[in-house]
Formats: sequence, structure tokens, C-alpha cells
Amino acid sequence: MTRLYLDHAASSPLRPVARDALLEAYTRSHANPSSAHGEGRAARRLLEEARERLAAALGCARDEILFTSGGTEANALALRATPPGSVIAAPAIEHPSLLRAAEAHGSWRRLPVDGDGRLHVGSDDLRGAALVSAALANHELGTLQDLPALVALSEPLGVPVHTDATQAFGRTPFEFARLGVRLLSVTAHKIGGPVGIGALVVARGTSIRPLWLGGGQEAGLRPGTEPAALAHAFAAVADEAVQQLAERTRRWTELRALLCERLLALDPTCVVHGSVHTIPNTLDVSFPGRPGDALVHRLDLEGVAVSHGAACSTGSLEPSPVLLALGLDEDLARSSLRVSFGPDDTREHVEEFTRRLEHALRDVRTRVAKKFSRDARVE
Repeated sequence: MTRLYLDHAASSPLRPVARDALLEAYTRSHANPSSAHGEGRAARRLLEEARERLAAALGCARDEILFTSGGTEANALALRATPPGSVIAAPAIEHPSLLRAAEAHGSWRRLPVDGDGRLHVGSDDLRGAALVSAALANHELGTLQDLPALVALSEPLGVPVHTDATQAFGRTPFEFARLGVRLLSVTAHKIGGPVGIGALVVARGTSIRPLWLGGGQEAGLRPGTEPAALAHAFAAVADEAVQQLAERTRRWTELRALLCERLLALDPTCVVHGSVHTIPNTLDVSFPGRPGDALVHRLDLEGVAVSHGAACSTGSLEPSPVLLALGLDEDLARSSLRVSFGPDDTREHVEEFTRRLEHALRDVRTRVAKKFSRDARVE
């Protein structure tokens, strides 16, 4: 049985262009970019070429790129643009890497969202905060935020805006310079790059403190030997993602519409979350009465990889905090699946997924009914 991988929001398989770039980089130089000898200078050139290419893909200046180990580190580092104990304003639908860092950093002020996950704030919600953080695209729903509108509210108050763009990059067009935010997080593995490399874009004039101390790498803000080969592969896959974005968007939009149609035909009671304001490759849906974690496990036996909420929360039996924040009841929040497409997915993959999902839904429904019957007899 051929497996179907429909969990690209968690991590996307390494793209050939990234693999080739890694091999090229390790062939060109294996040295430390901070070394003064010829091999070190070659590694430095590789790193700075990658910085320039990534900056072009993100629509920022090359000296605004700060390489990190991924999105989690970039999010934590973004909060270091504020003093310890500061108020961080963010909606409860943000990724755990942001919310947990905000709680540890100081005080987290919850910003309200509507039923689709879109921010619904006024100036009073932002006043007194040291930083506002809102993901450009939500990690479960795919919901897109209107960041320029948020910046227009926060800027007169002197409150900078950070955005986690790890789900948005390569899935919706944007330019850092046009968003108006001061800080932006991205990571490579969501778009088919290697795990272990990401970046924080820091607008010129924004002060930031390092997470730890050490050498002077990355302008003294991210000490440690810089992974030139990983950066080179990140830049290569970022180029590809931006160049192919229009075609991927067209295909993903068709696949998402087809999937919605097939899901409603399978189960008219299912609830698709989010709105039209979403990245096109992600769909979050609940099947009332069928726990999402049970569906994920049953689909795995059917040869399908999908998620129940964020991959970082896998294994949790708690309802999705994202869906609870939308005001949904616990049953719907527990019974959700996230399906996310990659660059090579087709209509055939959607059709095959729905056939296997039908088996999974039937099996989980039967198991839930039997458990309910047993519990009723015990009582």
C-alpha cells in the first residue's frame, strides 16, 4: 500500500533542490565560516550568498536576516526585542513556541479573535504592550491575518509587531518590507528544506538581545558556528517555493475545494474550520463524535499521515486550544483533523485519501459506539 503524506504543515519532505544544494555546499566547503583561512572564507561566501538569496525571497534587506535553528528559536528570539517582564499581546491561537515563550518572558495578554481565527482588536487591546505577535497564517487553521491593518493600529502606540510566518512562507505571497512588521520568523523544513535552519528577520533599527552568549556570529545575536550548508539549502528551496508559488496556489486551491466537497459527501455533519482567508494548502475539519487522535491513529494504519492539531502537541488528548479559542465546544475541538498538501499532491491523492478516510471514520464510529455502550452498562 502506497502511503499518503498529507502533513506538510508539520514538516515537508526534503525537496530535490534542497538535497542537491546540501551536497553542493559540503563539496564547496566544510570549514567554519568564522575561520580566517581560504576554506573558512569559502564557507563565509556560501553563507552570505544564502543570506542574500533568502532576503530576496522574503522581501527584506540581507542584513536583516538572522539565521536560527528554526521557527521555535526565531519566535523566542523575537521576544528578546522587549525587556524582561514586558507585556506580550498575542491571540490564544498562536503556536505553543510563541505562547510558552511569552508566558516565560513576562505577561501574556490574550487578544480576541472571531470564529474564523481572525484578530478582532482595537487600540485599547494593544495599548501598554511591549510587543504584539500574530502569525501570518495559523498553524492549525491556515487562517491569514491582516497584518498591515494590525500594524496600522499598533504603530501610533509605539508597539512593534512580530509575526510567525513559518506556515505562510511558500504558501501565500508576502514581502517583509510591505507587511510593516518589525520581526518575522520562518523555517526551512515547512517548505521542503532541511530541519535545523530557520531565520528571524529583524527590521533595521530594532534592538534585540541574544538568547545566549558566546562568539560574535550573526552580529553577536546568535552565537555558535553558522551552518553554511543548511543556509545554502534553505535559500535554494526558498527560491523554488517563491518561483512556483502561483502554480502551487492554483493547484492547492483546487485540491482544497475538492477535499471539502468529498468530506461533506462522506459526512454531512463534519465542520470545516477557518474561512476563505486561509493559505490554500491547509484544511482543518472536525468529525463530531470521532476523536481526532483516534482518527489519526486509524488513518496511519490505512497508510495516511495527517495531524490532530499541531505536531508539537501530538500525543495530547486535550481538545485543540486553537479551536477552543474560537468558541467551539470540546467535542468539536477534540474531533479535528488537519490535512495539509505539498507541492506534488494531486486530485488522485485527494480521492484516495477520502476512500481511506471513509474506512477510518466507520471504524472509529464503531469503536466509540461500543465504548459508549460499555460505559452505559457499567453505570
